[in-house]
Amino acid sequence: MSDRPPSSKRAPNSANPTRANIARVYDAALGGRDNYEIDRKTIAEIDRVFPAINMAWANRNFLIRA
Repeated sequence: MSDRPPSSKRAPNSANPTRANIARVYDAALGGRDNYEIDRKTIAEIDRVFPAINMAWANRNFLIRA
């Protein structure tokens, strides 16, 4: 046990729904449900710029084969 009194400060909530997060973007790319609209817009933009490459699925398939 610590001799320090408990802190009244709370840990910051890092889930910001107004800013894309790489983990949520990856989830959106794989068709997951744990993402926000900004994450889906980000993956849509990536798909628009690189239409022939689905990096999330390529990565997932590599991990399955490895």
